[in-house]
Amino acid sequence: MKKIFIIIFFSLITQNANAKTVKWDVESTSTNTKIFECLKVIDVKSKRSALAALSNMGMYTETPFIVRIQNNCKDEIKGSFKIKLLDSDGFMLEDWLEDFKIGRKGLTKVTFEMLLSSLKWKKVKSVLLEFDFY
Repeated sequence: MKKIFIIIFFSLITQNANAKTVKWDVESTSTNTKIFECLKVIDVKSKRSALAALSNMGMYTETPFIVRIQNNCKDEIKGSFKIKLLDSDGFMLEDWLEDFKIGRKGLTKVTFEMLLSSLKWKKVKSVLLEFDFY
């Protein structure tokens, strides 16, 4: 019995070390089309630790996200976006509001953590970003 627990423990540690980075399909929208034409969403990535999810017994775990956005215009852009995690049918599983600032002709990487359950994490198939500008 002791050997089984040791094997499970070491398998979880190696799984955590090799946590897979997930990159989803991204759609983006905004009501201000003039400024929105300047933006390009490069990608949305996340990496979830299996060991952290297991330590919380499958409940909510802080999950890190990275959103990379490019500004192709000559002016600085400030605003916020609401990230919506969608399942395979397009239903929203979770959402989060985050601020950003991009310099002229620049690229920014917005990083944040979102509380997310293991069940919702497994169902995420795509991401919708809704932009609002200041």
